[in-house]
Amino acid sequence: MTILKRVLVLIGVLPAMGMAQPLVLHYSKIDYKGGNQNWSIAQDQKGLMYIGNSDGLLQFDGTNWKLYSLPDRNIVRSVAVGPDGKIYTGAFEEFGYWQPDKTGQLKYTSISHSYPGLKLHNWEFWRILFSHDKVYFQSFGALFSYDGDTVHQIPLPSNVILMSQVGDRLITQEDGGGLVELVNDRPVHIPGSDFLASTQVKSIIPGGKDTLLVCTSSQGIYQLASGKFSPWGSDVQEFSKQNELNVAIPLKNGFAFGTILNGVVITDRHGKIKTRINTDSGLQNNTVLALMQDQKGGLWVAMNKGIDYVEINSPLLIYRDKNQRIGALTSAVIYEGKLFIGSNRGVYYRELLNGDPRHPVGNFQFLDGTQGQVWDLQVHAGSLIIGHNRGTFTYRDGRLSQISKVSGGYMVKPYERGGKKYMIQSTYTRLVIYRLENGEWRYDHQVTGFNEPCRFVEIGPFGYIWVSHQQKGVYRLKLDANYQKVVDTRYFGRVSGLPADFDVHVFKLANRIVLTSPEGLYTYDDLHEKVVPMNDLNQTLGELSAARRIIRVDDNRYWLISRNMLGMVDIRDSGAMLVRKMDPALYGFSMVERYENIVPLNNRIQMVCLDEGYALIDLRRDLKDTVTQKIFFRDVVASGRKGEKRRLPLSTANSYQTIQLQPWERSIKFRFASLNYSPDGKSYQYYLEGLKPDEHWKSTSPEGVAVYDRLAAGNYVFHVRNVDAFGHPLSEITYPFVIKPHWYASSMAYFFYVIIGVLFIILAQLLLYRRLKRREEKARQERHAELERRRQEEREHAENEIIKLRNEKLQAELSHKDIELANSTMSIIRKNESLIEIKNEIEKQKKQLGTRYPKNMYEKLVGLVDRNLTNEDDWLVFESHFDQAHENFFRRLKNEYPSLTPSDLKLCAYLRLNLATKEIAPLLNISVRGVEIRRYRLRKKLELPQEKNLVEFMMEF
Repeated sequence: MTILKRVLVLIGVLPAMGMAQPLVLHYSKIDYKGGNQNWSIAQDQKGLMYIGNSDGLLQFDGTNWKLYSLPDRNIVRSVAVGPDGKIYTGAFEEFGYWQPDKTGQLKYTSISHSYPGLKLHNWEFWRILFSHDKVYFQSFGALFSYDGDTVHQIPLPSNVILMSQVGDRLITQEDGGGLVELVNDRPVHIPGSDFLASTQVKSIIPGGKDTLLVCTSSQGIYQLASGKFSPWGSDVQEFSKQNELNVAIPLKNGFAFGTILNGVVITDRHGKIKTRINTDSGLQNNTVLALMQDQKGGLWVAMNKGIDYVEINSPLLIYRDKNQRIGALTSAVIYEGKLFIGSNRGVYYRELLNGDPRHPVGNFQFLDGTQGQVWDLQVHAGSLIIGHNRGTFTYRDGRLSQISKVSGGYMVKPYERGGKKYMIQSTYTRLVIYRLENGEWRYDHQVTGFNEPCRFVEIGPFGYIWVSHQQKGVYRLKLDANYQKVVDTRYFGRVSGLPADFDVHVFKLANRIVLTSPEGLYTYDDLHEKVVPMNDLNQTLGELSAARRIIRVDDNRYWLISRNMLGMVDIRDSGAMLVRKMDPALYGFSMVERYENIVPLNNRIQMVCLDEGYALIDLRRDLKDTVTQKIFFRDVVASGRKGEKRRLPLSTANSYQTIQLQPWERSIKFRFASLNYSPDGKSYQYYLEGLKPDEHWKSTSPEGVAVYDRLAAGNYVFHVRNVDAFGHPLSEITYPFVIKPHWYASSMAYFFYVIIGVLFIILAQLLLYRRLKRREEKARQERHAELERRRQEEREHAENEIIKLRNEKLQAELSHKDIELANSTMSIIRKNESLIEIKNEIEKQKKQLGTRYPKNMYEKLVGLVDRNLTNEDDWLVFESHFDQAHENFFRRLKNEYPSLTPSDLKLCAYLRLNLATKEIAPLLNISVRGVEIRRYRLRKKLELPQEKNLVEFMMEF
């Protein structure tokens, strides 16, 4: 549960707002995850809180709770921190101590079980006390002392009630008897105390010099001084009797008394009740089982149900109007020794003790005639000025008078003119002027020439009146000499350099006109007549630079109120400094939205107006802790990739020891605390040295946790510090650690890598040498091969040249043979043509001469011609030349086509020579028609397809 959910501002007991209440923080069983009942409280030297709980021992660091259980899971009835730093606890038939191990986790050592001879039958140990270097464990039936080595049982005359310690004195009460004091570990009866036999003594505390206060459950409180008992005359006497007193402790400035029936009362040193805290006013439970004031002055209350922390030393006091009888406050003032407050219901007042608003007397009374919304309460010239929704009133000498009916009197500002006193007022519709006449304020007039709803008004330099519109922008007005009318108006908004038109108002800050905006503060530059941002002041103020309202405290100090924060700035010639800062939400109250107000009641007490009451801030006391908040580590855990976790020692913090993490422990989680139990929270900054580029301070959550994942191997130092509300460092601690590299990245591995590298270089050199040798040999072989290649090429070139010449010669011979063949063929053709002509002529002559031509001559001539036409010698010569010229054409043709006849071969030869049909006919001694027939027969023998040309076939064959 967050601190916001736990904070509850105590509400005044009825009647409304009767007594100031400090702040209370609640811790329920849901928060600390233990049992409801809490029996005892202690605090160690660091400031850690320890509570004896029904489920075990609770430890609290201001942020995180941790429950430690006893071996038998017993109820822890008593807890105390010894001078040796050990946390001693008592339970049923058990007592011992806890100590943190090197990782910060508490480990239990049983003292009672270390001495088997001890008889602890049914005894519970309710008190643990320290005196004369001994630890005393007290039950109702026995008392044991422990000196660090041995345990001794101290004999008692009877059963005893709870033992108390005052200094080194240990005092208890016999059951059904008087008081006894332990002297040298022997009980000694205190004379005159037997009258206490009918009650139970719950606490004995120092009541002053040589005086003890003996606090009983039902007979009140007695003083023991000079050996005599007497009732303590105080306000708390009757209260303790009626509500069954259960525990009492001394405070730094008084006492705290816890009861069974009605919570806690806090008194001064004389027993005068200052504060009552019970379930009606905010306590979780009325049954108080234990009380303790911590090192910072806060009061811890252990109850039958839960744990509460009461900020009794806070400079903040709350007066809560729980039942909304008074309403939402807008203004207040101290007048005639009374506190007057204005709300949405009217004006109320109450008496004050010595004029101190922290000590009101009686209840608030309503001021008749002021019903309705009140906006402003101020005192001027001895009169209370009341700015009201229905107009403006004055109150003086018990008399209420209405001096104006102009609605909505927001704010008045006094000024002087001509030796007379006046006030100018902002209202719903216009500006109104009042004058002081015969000691009383009277309405004077309304300013003409400006009819706008006004909220805040300031009188600036050169007589200008600055007015903020109720909703939009700011106006600067120039009035005439009599303040009767406006003679010049200038509007300031977005068009004038402001970042917005809305939520812009005007105030005075160190005698300068300041304009507020959501983006920061601006001022008017009179020299250049323009609005400029106040950059230096804005940087100092931070989020408060977006203030909605500025309120003067004195010449140097000013309150600033933003949407979620209020703070005080101190402005001097040397510069501005933020001296206070407060988040109202952390204290569980809220101001009236858009009508927030803080009223300086005097030079010390400031009133914060709330929507349900008011808060008082004492400027002489700081909101921050006066005790230095030292930061320390609570837990450091390293984890690996598979989720395995290891708690690391805390003793390394701020020491020279460096923690070694394994290579797989790449994640580390830090938990730290600064033991601030106040509601204003905690702020931490941290960074990890060695993690570049992340070596700069950054903020973390108030839970105090920082986590780093996937860190590389190397040296690191974790830095963490706590800071105050202004970011100022308070204390710093460090945690050095080293993440080891994996074996393959260790120093030994790198040594081997160097050796291997050297060997590799040597091997590489050898390999390179061998490679160079091989390359040199290869180059030599390549040069040799190239030489051989060139020689071979030259030989081949020469041979090719020879072949070429031979081919050219052969080609020439073939060409010559072709020519001879062609010439021979043409000669044969011409010879045959001539013989055919001769034959034809002979036959013609024979035909003409008939018988006259001798037959024998005719036949001889024709026979001679025919023999020459069919001369085989010519063919043989032709065949020989043709074969030489055409690579054994006839042989190849005959082998391919065996069915070819000699006449077919002749025809093929003539076709290869591309002779025409009429040229072939005389060679074959047949007609042209006969040649065609032979060609046809030849195609069939060659089985040529129809599309294939016969001549082409022969030429390609």
